Amino acid sequence: MIGSMLVALAMQGLALENRIVRAAPAGGDAAGYVAILNAGPGDSLIGAECGCAERVEIHRIVRENGEVSMESAPNLAVPAGGAVEIRPGSDLHLMLINLREPLAEGQIVPMTLRFERGGAVAANFTAVADTRAAWAGAAQPVAPRPTLASELQPLAFLVGSCWRGTFPNTTRTDTHCFTALPGGRQVRDRHVVEGASGPYSGETIYRWDTAARRIRYDYYASDGGYSGGTAEPTATGIDFPEEAYVGADGQRLTLRNRMTREEGAYRGRSEMQRDGAWREIWTIRFERIGSAPTD
Repeated sequence: MIGSMLVALAMQGLALENRIVRAAPAGGDAAGYVAILNAGPGDSLIGAECGCAERVEIHRIVRENGEVSMESAPNLAVPAGGAVEIRPGSDLHLMLINLREPLAEGQIVPMTLRFERGGAVAANFTAVADTRAAWAGAAQPVAPRPTLASELQPLAFLVGSCWRGTFPNTTRTDTHCFTALPGGRQVRDRHVVEGASGPYSGETIYRWDTAARRIRYDYYASDGGYSGGTAEPTATGIDFPEEAYVGADGQRLTLRNRMTREEGAYRGRSEMQRDGAWREIWTIRFERIGSAPTD
């Protein structure tokens, strides 16, 4: 499974994107905005916290009889396999009340959003002067994510997105796009390596092995190579224990891989066993580059 390792943001199946907050002086209030993607079961946003403010509330604009008012909402439903946008110009925003410090344009603002099922999800927001322009120029539009089987939730943050990394000391790139197959019982990862003598690609299918009680994968490369193994969730990501990769020439390689989650990215490490010792092949940081094709 060389190069076919795999994250956003939370093992709960929740991901936070387009995270911005309006720049504002100390003592004032600031509106925050975020897109919430949910690959798991239905959930609810029940609160938020920021060390920069006295408190954070979910606010909703109410229009009635020609009057416009703002009220605090106790929660915000996030549908299963769906997305909710708290965006500039909408009736929703996160209100950071009584700022303890000024929020300067470009400043990173750590916040924690709390969900009824998913628990606490920490993420960095960026302070901007023009929230509408910043949202419009955000990296990618939000697309609903399909619901996955509960056993595949450790992979949920990957589904619906493409990720790209560059091999160390080269210009070669490896791009992975993850989609859920119909029914949510399998996850497909299609990847392409570019920048070498010719493109190299492959496909991995992840599924739940009921008998073994673990996630299993099968990888097939465009040059005829193949491998298979298991994916083991960890506190910081996913481990891919020892596997046998059989190349197109019949040569067998013993490999192991590890994925470590990072903010908006994941770091993959691949090792090969040689002369009784594990030796690193590469470590690559993969960043989200957009939504995965739906075909």
